[in-house]
Amino acid sequence: MKLIITSYGKTDQGLVRENNEDNFSVSEIINLFLVADGMGGHASGQVASKMAVDIIKEQMEHGFKSNIIENYPVSMLPTKSKYANYLVNCLNIANNAIFEASQKYPQNSGMGTTIVAALIAEDNLIVAHVGDSRLYLIRDNDINPLTTDHSVVMEQVRKGLITMEQASKSDIQNILTRALGIDKTVNADVTEMPLNNNDYVLLCSDGLLRMIPDSQILKTIEEYKEPNLICEKLVSLANDAGGKDNITVVVANIKKGFPVFKNKIANFLKGILR
Repeated sequence: MKLIITSYGKTDQGLVRENNEDNFSVSEIINLFLVADGMGGHASGQVASKMAVDIIKEQMEHGFKSNIIENYPVSMLPTKSKYANYLVNCLNIANNAIFEASQKYPQNSGMGTTIVAALIAEDNLIVAHVGDSRLYLIRDNDINPLTTDHSVVMEQVRKGLITMEQASKSDIQNILTRALGIDKTVNADVTEMPLNNNDYVLLCSDGLLRMIPDSQILKTIEEYKEPNLICEKLVSLANDAGGKDNITVVVANIKKGFPVFKNKIANFLKGILR
């Protein structure tokens, strides 16, 4: 059964920040979707996030084009697929490049970025992430995060020290425990799962999450349905709520079917009924 994927991405500076340190990528060639939220002084955050999405996209497309992924060893993550292992390898390559650039150029010292990556391959969704940019799966009128923030407040939640409500109001929400480019090595969390018909996959930076609740995201998807309309509306809602940070949203809708074959049948039936 063929997957029919429609996708769209949008980034916005918001109403408070002086520049946009978010970056995203939508590669419909290989069904790869990326969102990165940079950090660092001056424009370093923007440099780091752009490096992350550019390097990962380039490496992933090269892997598919050169058939490297087909024979990629399942070594780093023996319980995960070759696709997941190659995706994590690409995140590591980006991490090394950003770290080296921060060491080489004084103006980029200490720069880093979050990353959330989604790859759709063989009817499966592969997710890899570092930091607090998130990925949600919207299925059967329900919204579920498939990533867990690598942040101080979420560590406190996991340990039972504070509640999710307290975390959402904390003054230290932006302090991360992991990010690309901060150290020589980084550990990405990886999730794989099969996709269903009419699933939505949403990737976003925290500039969306801090402005509107998950329930509003779900309501917007149910109402607007098309990825481009969903992204435009969510960015607008985040700005209406204050736009206190850069806002980035990527949405992919997955449908299963046989579009060419079905169209041929439909045209054949129309001919008979005339």
